[in-house]
Amino acid sequence: MVLIMKRLFYPFFALLLLSCNLPGADFPQPTPSPNTPFPTQSSTQTPTLLSPTETATPILPTPTSSPIPCDQFVADYCITEGSFLFQRPIFPPDTMTIDLTYAYASTQNGKRDAHHGVEFQNAFGTPVHAAGDGVVVFADKDAVTKFSPWTNFYGNVVVIQHAGEIYTLYAHLSMILVLPGQQVSVGDEIGKVGQTGGATGSHLHFEVRKGSDYMDYFSTENPELWLVPPIGTGAISITLLTKEDRNYERPLVVTRYAEGSDDPLFVYYISTYTKGFEHNTEDAALSNLPPGRYKIAFSSPMGLKERIVLVEAGKLTEIIFDLK
Repeated sequence: MVLIMKRLFYPFFALLLLSCNLPGADFPQPTPSPNTPFPTQSSTQTPTLLSPTETATPILPTPTSSPIPCDQFVADYCITEGSFLFQRPIFPPDTMTIDLTYAYASTQNGKRDAHHGVEFQNAFGTPVHAAGDGVVVFADKDAVTKFSPWTNFYGNVVVIQHAGEIYTLYAHLSMILVLPGQQVSVGDEIGKVGQTGGATGSHLHFEVRKGSDYMDYFSTENPELWLVPPIGTGAISITLLTKEDRNYERPLVVTRYAEGSDDPLFVYYISTYTKGFEHNTEDAALSNLPPGRYKIAFSSPMGLKERIVLVEAGKLTEIIFDLK
């Protein structure tokens, strides 16, 4: 389902909302006694035989009700498996977390061009790994072949094609270690972190592109919704349904609460996608979130909007706000 996103930009303010935590429970499992004998069938028992005119009545399985899918338009949030198809291109102990200061589809409050990927800040020469199995379709400088409106923008680039017309792009490399047409497996080293092209500082620029034209600058997806969250963490996606036909960056505040209380542990300041990213289903995303209770808050034409949601490890929490 593709939703056409429409937004207005308004000043941000946020209020904390008291809410009840959802406690878990551990149930003890019964332990069989070592002296309890296993049941045995009596050797004198005579099996029941059917006469030639009798037929056995089949025992049909008891019907069970199918789980009702979570309706994101009705529920406050839905917890799903997500589309986490790719492993992180940077391995520990190097920095495998995404830099939130220049998030996907953001402009750093208008200071920079809209970001079509995410960044992994690492030292020059840090190994870069294939995020999934696939075939290398490009491995060279972008001096002639353009993956953006400008040449020499990404510098040394590797592009890998995966199943289902999904591509991963690795840019600003200091060294390329693969060739076009080469088959790669998830985890294979394909290059080294650098700062070629228009990079300011050493880092890996990573993109996920979807569709038949992997050179289309606007075919990108938010990598935070495609990369497997780090162990013990989950992710959220936020969709705003508005009357507008274009995107505006809108400040959002995501507050993580302490377990069993309303004390805030951490606050994430993010924004919705900027103009040019209307093709995305969602309007904001955030990964690497510890499990627990969170509050989403932002200003809208209808006033302050707040929503309490839960995050589970390895899962995606999907939230939709209807602002029409």
